[in-house]
Amino acid sequence: MQTQQSGQNQPQMTPNRNQLSEKELLYLKDFLSWELLAMKKCNDNANRCTDPQMKTLMMQAGQKHQQHYDTLLAHLQ
Repeated sequence: MQTQQSGQNQPQMTPNRNQLSEKELLYLKDFLSWELLAMKKCNDNANRCTDPQMKTLMMQAGQKHQQHYDTLLAHLQ
């Protein structure tokens, strides 16, 4: 069996796997912004709805986006 020499054909890993790159931080910032915007839009639409069932669905969707936002934020702290 032939072995590969160390460092050949292997992806470069950062020394600290818990540290995020600048690009990854920018992605997370975007995800947080998208979740916050989706939450706000759902809540705004829920407030405009006259149909009680639709209002409930929009409020539930807004709550789900809030949960996603909170989860992402918790992982970053």
